[in-house]
Amino acid sequence: MKKLLLLLLLVPVLLSPNKANAQLSKIGTTASEFLRMPVGARSSAMSAFTASVNDPSSMVLNPAGLADIRSNQTMVEFTDWMLDMTHSYVGVAVPTKKGVVGVHVLAMNYGEFKETTAEAQGYTGRTFGAYSVSFGGSYAQYLIPQFSIGGTVKVIYEKIASTSASGIAFDVGTMYDTPFYGVRFGVSVTNVGSKMQMDGNDLIIGADFDRNSNGNYEPDAKLATNTYDLPLMLRVGLSWDAINNENMRATLNLDGNDPTNNVKSFSVGGEISLLNDLVQLRGGVPYIGQDDRTEKFNAGIGVKYKFDDKLSIGFNYTYHGYRYLSDINKMGLQIFF
Repeated sequence: MKKLLLLLLLVPVLLSPNKANAQLSKIGTTASEFLRMPVGARSSAMSAFTASVNDPSSMVLNPAGLADIRSNQTMVEFTDWMLDMTHSYVGVAVPTKKGVVGVHVLAMNYGEFKETTAEAQGYTGRTFGAYSVSFGGSYAQYLIPQFSIGGTVKVIYEKIASTSASGIAFDVGTMYDTPFYGVRFGVSVTNVGSKMQMDGNDLIIGADFDRNSNGNYEPDAKLATNTYDLPLMLRVGLSWDAINNENMRATLNLDGNDPTNNVKSFSVGGEISLLNDLVQLRGGVPYIGQDDRTEKFNAGIGVKYKFDDKLSIGFNYTYHGYRYLSDINKMGLQIFF
């Protein structure tokens, strides 16, 4: 137990900011920020999930968790984000004789925008849309009874008006059941991939190379855009089933986060399951150590009803409390068949 407590203390110490050597915040230096938004009503409610995620959301959080799925599962989530934006996730996982395979779609719709131009800086009367989406396939399996590994490959596409960017990314993760009873260790690396660069017809403009002359040739020119990395994230997590019996299960989670577009931080959270997993209560605090973090805390509830040995349905709800901005409500449906 002393070794376990020491290990729990070391994760935030190693991955939290070092006050003696201040870190440079790199917010706004990566593309495809929708990949970092909370996914999975269960996982996002706990804030820390790297060593405990075990549903179709693991495909984008820690693919190794996919190996714990024992029956066909479908997950559908919808989040009414701030303003008129929406965040959606659909994942399907199917166990096979050699492991678990899955596919997912993650999408962010930014709504409609009023168009303005340099000539019509007020409003042209037209509107345009913007969205981001990723499509991915995953595979996970247990190499030994205590150790699982998984990976995800995904295609990312972002579009605003007639300008777009695309890329390919990979996620990889592992989970290990430690010799300590009820303690699991997890590691994930997400969004390793190509750079994103916007391109399209909206970048074509007329160029007047000699503004002092009239009637000269004005060819089309194309505005140059920079390339941006994807939001790479390393997570190291511990999960401990502090209580696990027929009446109740209480799980405590701790994650260390090391993103490429922010400073190091850690997240804490947990879950209490009652009545043989019929009802689950969850809560957590994300990204402790980031001075500019806007997400204050998360809380949620889950209900799972079993119709028979082949069919069960689960409903999950999560409340995300934000500083400065409006709070977020996430709802998810799981079908086990």
